[in-house]
Amino acid sequence: MTAAPTATPSSTSVPFIGLLRALLLSEAVATLVLAIFLSLLAGADAEAETSLRFAAGAAFLFAIFAAVASRGARRRRAWAWTMAAILQVVLAIGTGVAVMTAEWHPAYLIGFGLAAVVMVVLSTGPVRSALGQD
Repeated sequence: MTAAPTATPSSTSVPFIGLLRALLLSEAVATLVLAIFLSLLAGADAEAETSLRFAAGAAFLFAIFAAVASRGARRRRAWAWTMAAILQVVLAIGTGVAVMTAEWHPAYLIGFGLAAVVMVVLSTGPVRSALGQD
């Protein structure tokens, strides 16, 4: 006996799902690069090593969860919408913490911008319908 499917069949094409997947995968790649950069920086700065390694670990976990959310969106799982939305809140909060604790750099706007763009895509009707958020 099989359970009823929790998502819409993937035979119908939703263009915004592809955009959502691309955005989530770009976030995953960007945070993986950030994790590597922070790990390298932690080795060079003994004073801030612990906090930099903690931030690198958080960035690595974010990258994994973003890749999982992208895979869930591909398979049209309802949990992917929720996971992607929570990740955007985490991204905005993490960027805010970086703004408060480190010296200002315009690159911080990328974190806020990516979170805003993904939330706009998540809020569109086709994506909400495809991921079971009617």
